[in-house]
Amino acid sequence: MTQIGILTYWGVPNYGTFLQAYAMQKVIQKMCPEAVVNQIAYLNKPHYNMYYSLFDVKYRMFIINPRTYINGFKKIHIRKLSLPFQKYYECIPHTTLLEKGEKQFDLVVLGSDIMWAYTMAHNRGDEKLFGIGLGAERIISYAPSCGSAGRETEVPPYVADGLKNMAAVSVRDEQSADFVQRITGSRPEVVLDPTFLWDFETDKNVVEPSITEEYLLVYGSFFSEELINGAVSYAKQNGLKIICLDSLGDKFSWCDRIIRMKELSPFEWVGYFKKASIIMTCTFHGLMFSFILKKPIVFHPTQFVMDKVSDLIEKLDMKEVLVEKQTFEEKRCFDWDYSLINQKFASLREASLRYLKEALLYDEQEG
Repeated sequence: MTQIGILTYWGVPNYGTFLQAYAMQKVIQKMCPEAVVNQIAYLNKPHYNMYYSLFDVKYRMFIINPRTYINGFKKIHIRKLSLPFQKYYECIPHTTLLEKGEKQFDLVVLGSDIMWAYTMAHNRGDEKLFGIGLGAERIISYAPSCGSAGRETEVPPYVADGLKNMAAVSVRDEQSADFVQRITGSRPEVVLDPTFLWDFETDKNVVEPSITEEYLLVYGSFFSEELINGAVSYAKQNGLKIICLDSLGDKFSWCDRIIRMKELSPFEWVGYFKKASIIMTCTFHGLMFSFILKKPIVFHPTQFVMDKVSDLIEKLDMKEVLVEKQTFEEKRCFDWDYSLINQKFASLREASLRYLKEALLYDEQEG
């Protein structure tokens, strides 16, 4: 029986990270019903320490340095945040990583997320994110991103070797495609985030909130004063509550309710998006799930997120409303005709699914 492994960020308290891993596993299992499909439950040590190791940073005179203990308390807080995620990891069939060179998988899928950002501290030197040392017969990628690392002129040998040895490569954005082409000489396909490939609207794991009032949903930590004032005014005029889903310990006094991460599972998070009347966000997956669940969007484009989503906005021809218009009313009053928007998504989704199916079933097609 074919053994398929998926390697992406795993075991971190982040809604988008969890949901892209969940969607990837569901879609691949549906395409390959006879295969055993497992998420590889792996984080390299620096990445694990970033979230969970209490005293991973060694300060000068660390025993008496107060920053040692401040850092420790922060990590205890992060551990608490991860609690709503723990039991839901079991929703994704998973395994552990065997020793280098020991065969565990016939095929490994790398992606999604910014796992090819090799200059980031928690990724640096991690060969497995480029398929090296996985003991797999065949390596493909689906929608990873290199982030700002694509601008680097010096590329570590393991990055180049990994990319050149993959059987099929796709990425999430054009900047990453430029990077791969520069290394391999071939341009990879740019595909949608895996959350677009799974039907979250009918997924029975999604839990809608019991709240009876209509609400404006806020997700993200960085909004302009104009957008905040516009949201408050609009909610008051239309009898809406303002509900914030916490992302970075947000303390928004202008929201009626803030739901902390420790209170909210990934599937409840989706449920709040699903039931919202309108969504204001500045995050990548906040924007993705607003599209997926066909909601009016007020989007605040930070540079960090625009690096990841600008290509998709261009393809949808929505730069005017998502990026250029500045007022809350201009963004809200856009004609959110999802019959037209979904026509564009349909072609992008079809191409993404076609790439994935061809890459997964290559051996069968050859036979």
